[in-house]
Formats: sequence, C-alpha cells, structure tokens
Amino acid sequence: MSRLEQIWRKRQEIPDPQVRDAADQFESARKLLDAQPDSGLLLPLMNTAAIAIELYLKCLSAEKVYTDSGEGWSKISAKPAIHCHVLTTLLDEVGGDVERKLDAFRAGYPAFRDLSFRDALKQCEGVFEESRYPFEPGGNLSKYPLNLLMACSRLLEQFVAKLRTRETIQHA
Repeated sequence: MSRLEQIWRKRQEIPDPQVRDAADQFESARKLLDAQPDSGLLLPLMNTAAIAIELYLKCLSAEKVYTDSGEGWSKISAKPAIHCHVLTTLLDEVGGDVERKLDAFRAGYPAFRDLSFRDALKQCEGVFEESRYPFEPGGNLSKYPLNLLMACSRLLEQFVAKLRTRETIQHA
C-alpha cells in the first residue's frame, strides 16, 4: 500500500479526466460514423455510441488509483465504480444528484420527448452486446431507437463538458 493510499481511502475527480478522454474519443468516432448515413456502418455506429455512453457514465463515478513506483512518484489511473455494461446500473453509480441534473439537462433535447434520462437508457439497454452479435438467434437491432441512442451519447458529451469538476477525498 502506497503512502498516499494510507492517507485516504477513496479519491475522486468527477468527471474523471482519463475516462472522459476515452469517452470523448468514442463520441468523436460516433460523430464521424453518424455523418455518413449511407455508409452501411450501422453496427459500428451503434456500438461506438454505446461505448461512449458507458464511458461517460463511468467518468461520473470513477475512483482515482495511485500506484506507488517505490521511487518517490505514483502512477495515477482511474477505476470505474463498477465493471459492467448495464447502463442503468452505471447511472445508479453516479448518484441521484447527478441523475437529476441529467434529467433537467435533457429537457432541451427533442429526442427524449417525455422520457426521463433513465427511461431513455433503458431503451438503449443491450445495444452494446447486440451490435456486436447481431447474427445470434433472437437478435433484433430494430428494437433500439437509433435517434435516441445518438441523443443519449450527444447529451452525455455536452453534459460532461459543462459539468464543473469536483474533487472528493474520503480519508482512511
């Protein structure tokens, strides 16, 4: 255990910049794919959007990890609060305050109509797996509203970009 880990039990910077950077890269790729509607790249578009959504949610609850080099410096990385692909479970990890802010923020997006952000995520649930394995029995990509999937990804990118960074430390 490093000396820093002895000082605190849990440290967070929300949104976590390392996880956010990964999310931003997938969101940029999603935008490139989305800009080519007749390209025949529907599966990569859906999968990339799902990954961006997942990573944005994870950047809102990740924990900083300090790995002591033994030479007076530490490597700083991030660890998601939970390892899963279930979007509503990831939303649970960000907490009610952030979820309420997301709901208020989504009001400016016509794609959500009368849906809460949680309800929108429920409609996108499973697209990560199904976009990778659409050939398996029972697969049905048409059950995922593409405009809602794109809106969730875009909303999270814009929400996280406007979010004021907050750092929390829980002492040991």
